[in-house]
Amino acid sequence: MKFIIILLLTTLINSQTMDINILNSFLFHPRKAAESLGENDMLIPVNENSKVGVRFHLVNPKAPNILFFHGNGEIAPEYDDIASVYNQREINFIIADFRGYGFSTGTPSAENTQSDAHIILDFLLKHLEEKNYSGPLILMGRSLGSVSVLELSQRYPKDFAGLIIESGFADEKPLFKLIGITAEQAGFSKEDGFLNGEKIKKYAGPLLVIHAEEDHIVPFSQGELLYNLCPSENKKLLPVPNANHNNILGVSFQKYFEEVTHFIKTIKKG
Repeated sequence: MKFIIILLLTTLINSQTMDINILNSFLFHPRKAAESLGENDMLIPVNENSKVGVRFHLVNPKAPNILFFHGNGEIAPEYDDIASVYNQREINFIIADFRGYGFSTGTPSAENTQSDAHIILDFLLKHLEEKNYSGPLILMGRSLGSVSVLELSQRYPKDFAGLIIESGFADEKPLFKLIGITAEQAGFSKEDGFLNGEKIKKYAGPLLVIHAEEDHIVPFSQGELLYNLCPSENKKLLPVPNANHNNILGVSFQKYFEEVTHFIKTIKKG
């Protein structure tokens, strides 16, 4: 797979037609849910042909709410156990898939990962209001999910109260490094990408950045960069020692949930 991607990149470099669409070939690895659609699942239409699955874990109408966008290769039903931990802490937890993931239809892309996030947030805000769920809403994105929440960050403070980024990235350099090429060699400029770093410069609300110190996919320096670029006066960087991109919870389960819960409860009190 890596060899094929490199060949494709080489072809595009030679033809000088490189743009963000090439990221689709290695950013997304959709998987379908093995189980059937449950009573806590909803499908949100994002265009005429595609629907995105969202799973709700709601415990208290007055509790704070997390809207969570997961990482590549993950699906919403895999977060049931984690959702139960949040529920035990009186936090409602809502997980959104990308197109093609879980129960969702369609094909994911760099573009619709961002545009669908707005449709999902609009739907959720209306749904929570109709169900009389009045607690504050916190956006949380892990890895690829950071793209979705940073795209939505421009909607603060009207539509959400705080932002959590786990294993997120400020620019696409680590993504190209994974396939053995630089962004410059690919003819890829910052303007071709997600502009996560530029977006967080405009976000001044409460921020918690969580990042593994030994992250082998998105270096810890990317988490530091997001933290440093954000102008918020209410922000915290949580380094996770001895952890990599995929085992933060396994290495630091208690500390992770203590910090996230404290961050959310502080917003709730504020």
